[in-house]
Amino acid sequence: MNDRQRALQEGRKFYIGKKPHHCGCVVKYVSTYGCHYCTKKIGYEKLMSGQLEKYKTPEKEIKRLKNWRENNYEKFQQQWLRNNSNAHAAKRRAIKRDQTPTLTPLDEARIMHIYSTCKKMTEETGIPHEVDHIIPICKGGWHHPDNLQILTKEENRTKGGR
Repeated sequence: MNDRQRALQEGRKFYIGKKPHHCGCVVKYVSTYGCHYCTKKIGYEKLMSGQLEKYKTPEKEIKRLKNWRENNYEKFQQQWLRNNSNAHAAKRRAIKRDQTPTLTPLDEARIMHIYSTCKKMTEETGIPHEVDHIIPICKGGWHHPDNLQILTKEENRTKGGR
């Protein structure tokens, strides 16, 4: 078994070749047999000359993401809501404290229903409402639908971690 086959089996990207390349480098890529030094040098030259169009820059990445958001608005909105909802934040805090039981899909749906009901109450009454843990997470309560209730923001802030 030669060095390249051994590197391939071990999952490495490089191997040490037996003969040096014309540049003097013995480090070769497993995938292409190419010289590591020359490949990097050619890539850098292409980058500096402007031949590489797909090179990621912060400006290009922002433009790509903006374009994706415009073309996939519904997906983007769902992802944003899922990642930025109060339910997600509460679950994350509870997981951090290792106080989330294994929830069934029904329990997860109940939690989401509680949070959506809270949001609707706020919109309908104009009074801010929040979902409260009856036994606070900081006192050992669980992030479970049986431990959740809807309170006005004022009542919830007055209650605090009690």
